[in-house]
Amino acid sequence: MAHFALSTRTLVPEDPQVHALADAAGVHGVYVRNALELGEGDGFLLLERNAPRGLCWFGPRGNLIVVVHGEVEAVPVADAIQRTRLPWRIAMGPAAILDVLRDRTVTRPLLHRDQVYYACRPEAAVRELVRDDVRPAQRADRDRLGQATLLLNQSDLNIDPARVDRRWLRDSIDERIEDGSTRVLGPIGAPECKLDFGSDGPGGLMIEGVFTFPAARGRGLASALVATCIAEAASHRVCLHVGEHNLPARAAYERAGMVEVDRCRLLLLA
Repeated sequence: MAHFALSTRTLVPEDPQVHALADAAGVHGVYVRNALELGEGDGFLLLERNAPRGLCWFGPRGNLIVVVHGEVEAVPVADAIQRTRLPWRIAMGPAAILDVLRDRTVTRPLLHRDQVYYACRPEAAVRELVRDDVRPAQRADRDRLGQATLLLNQSDLNIDPARVDRRWLRDSIDERIEDGSTRVLGPIGAPECKLDFGSDGPGGLMIEGVFTFPAARGRGLASALVATCIAEAASHRVCLHVGEHNLPARAAYERAGMVEVDRCRLLLLA
């Protein structure tokens, strides 16, 4: 492991070094690369003798992405994150750094686990699963999508539905309906399976929030929905991440044509 005197520099979205670090990071760099294109978020470069060794990006939804090039000491990176006092609630990045952040939290985190990254190019989607009835979500789907979000947050992220701000939930669902970033399978007003496009841009398309209602499981809906969205994507690659031990979800994504490309640690604060 490299031992170095850590210094930091504010992220400049147009900096080619920042783009290079995000692109080299793999799937979790997709969030950063796309956000830089839109001028979203804040953060800093990690420097050794003025040479970039990584970056920390704080997104507008309370997400923190940590990218490092090679091996670096975890404690100085965690120190730099805390010195910024920038807010974050969910972090993704190298295990050693996120473990230090976890150990410094006052309360027990809601989640601390390994995530598996999957990726697929549009031409590699399993064509036999592609369907012509996948559609953008509509306003009539709002209540059902709200139920799906609460159930998914509870089962996957340990978030108590009672703690979720219903106005925020409704507004976020409406925003996705308006911009067309939620795709569903099932009747209008009663979709059976859904997913969201969480980030889209030059880094790739990131799929999030895949959920099938319990009564509709066992019919391959998630695989079909993911395969269809991959096949129709304008981006050069489609990515998602999932908990390491969520074997049914991982099998569904692999059936759609996705392959494991990387892993990282996820930390969700209470």
